[in-house]
Amino acid sequence: MKKYEKYQRDYTIVGSGVVFASMMNEKMLEFFGEMMHEAITIIKNGVYYYFQVEGQRQTVARSFMQRLNQGEIDLEKEYIEFDKMVSDYEKFISKPSEEFLLEDILTLFKFYEDLLPVAVASFDPINVLEELDEDKRDNFLQWSKKTRCREEVIYKNGEMKFIPRYLEWFKNNYASNYEVDDLKYLVYTEIIAFIKEKKSLPSRNSLLERKDCFYVKYSPFWQIEFFSGKQAEKIILENNFFTQNSNQYENLSQLKGFSAYGGKVRGKVRLIRSVVDLKDFEEGEIIISPMTEPSYLPIMKKALAFVTNEGGILCHASIVARELQKPCIIGTKIATHVFKDGDEVEVDATNGIIRKV
Repeated sequence: MKKYEKYQRDYTIVGSGVVFASMMNEKMLEFFGEMMHEAITIIKNGVYYYFQVEGQRQTVARSFMQRLNQGEIDLEKEYIEFDKMVSDYEKFISKPSEEFLLEDILTLFKFYEDLLPVAVASFDPINVLEELDEDKRDNFLQWSKKTRCREEVIYKNGEMKFIPRYLEWFKNNYASNYEVDDLKYLVYTEIIAFIKEKKSLPSRNSLLERKDCFYVKYSPFWQIEFFSGKQAEKIILENNFFTQNSNQYENLSQLKGFSAYGGKVRGKVRLIRSVVDLKDFEEGEIIISPMTEPSYLPIMKKALAFVTNEGGILCHASIVARELQKPCIIGTKIATHVFKDGDEVEVDATNGIIRKV
């Protein structure tokens, strides 16, 4: 049975699906020399999770580093084109709602497809930096840093600034019998079919069923399959998506990650898996999260330290930790599974160790 890495996010099905599809198409394959071969999204009781095959993205990142070693990619040329396209994207997602066109969601999808290869290259390969020839590393790190600064506006702003406004406009003009929240559970093939082929949208009841339990599998070259309700539950149970590795963390009391900013503190854990958890944070707690996002900044300023499952030296948590000079450990992979709210822990960020005390 395949082993999967699990992540919880504040994403919509309608937006994230195109991101996964864009990581498994011809453009990604051409740029990286490799691509992901599977991504899975599951909605359980309104909570969004995605799963990727363990080690899959590292394989893709290593392929990219090989291309750099062989001199097959002109990083500066890629950045110039990327930077211009991001500027065009920023203008597009900021357009007033009264100027929206039905096809604008397809334009968003096209931006994702065109921008994702370079965007992904700015963060995933850093986790396998040792694969790059030593004399090329400094240049790549500088390129990654400036590209990452531009990359951060792409997906999060699409999800936060464009998709909510577009779905509100879409409801008012084309789907008055639906609520905006219902429309977040459309898959991109249904949107495309509605616009290009004049096909009907799924019923509102079927979208509501997806909120309770929904399984979507993305495969290369825009292939997709999805199930809701009992069919989805059956697939989830058969593949142990939520029970895989659940027992192996029970006896762990210490983890090692990578130091993003040094220091040693003790305090209580607050798990922040999504923006929903922000309201529970109390000043002086230690944030443990899959990854941090700009919306977390107010509580990060009040936290003793940050610990994440994911991330590299240019991730959001790392950058904020250096700015705020707060202890930070990244890349633990499983911190949110090992620790729970209220645990008393010591964060030794200088050595990249977090342990229960």
